[in-house]
Formats: sequence, C-alpha cells, structure tokens
Amino acid sequence: MRFIKQAWLFVLLALSSMQVLAETTASSPIGEGVTQPSEHFGQIVLSLVLVLLIIFISAWLLRRYGRFPGVAEGNLKVLGALSVGQRERILLLQVGEDQILVGVTSSRISRLHQLEVPVEVKDNVPVTSQFSQRLQDALKPKGNNQQAREDT
Repeated sequence: MRFIKQAWLFVLLALSSMQVLAETTASSPIGEGVTQPSEHFGQIVLSLVLVLLIIFISAWLLRRYGRFPGVAEGNLKVLGALSVGQRERILLLQVGEDQILVGVTSSRISRLHQLEVPVEVKDNVPVTSQFSQRLQDALKPKGNNQQAREDT
C-alpha cells in the first residue's frame, strides 16, 4: 500500500513538472532571453563619443597648460659636435649664456671645459672642403658641369 502511494505521488510530480516545462517553452521562444547587439548600439556609440571627447579634452589641456618639467625651451643647444672615436664625441653646448665643452662616451658624459669667452658659431656656413665642392659639382645639371670642366 505504501508503495502505491509513493508511485502515485511520483507520477503526479512528474506530470506537474512536465506541464510547467511545457508552459515555459511555449511562452518563450529559444534565444529570446539573449540580448541583441542592436539593443546596445546607442550605448556603444555614446561610450565611443565619450572616450573621444575625453581624449580631445586631455590633448587640449595638455597643449594649453602642460609643460613638462625638464624641457629646456630653447635654453639648451648643441652648437657643434666632433666625433673622436666610434662612440666618443665632443659636444659644444650652449646653456643659457654659458658654453660648455662636454665629452660623451657610450657610458659616461663629462664636462671637459667651460668656456669663459663664448665661441661665435655661424649658422649656414658654406662648406668649403674639396669633397663637398666635387659633390656639389656632380649634383649640378650636366650642362653647367661641362662648362665648368671646359673652363679648368
């Protein structure tokens, strides 16, 4: 008798669960609960516009107010350089009103001398070496080059 009650109870629960399952599948088609990308298109565009706006405002603020400390702003210039080895150079630097001679190696930078009398450095000095003169002659149009050879 007890076995029959348990069997009826099992059948009743199975039928009720199947009925609930049938109602849920009939009322909601497959894939309806999944969000579609088109539903969030406005949010995506708005987020993109917001990010671009932040980038442009940051660039404008950096350009307007942002001056990085440590930038010389034209007070530091390299006036001349001389290579004295494969990795060693001597530089003449203009720092404000002073001129400093600096030795640069691959592992060290050291001050060699501070000039008391500034050296006059001319910009756009014409090159007068023999090689540069021949190179300039070679780069000239051929008509001018032949006339120059005939003259010499």
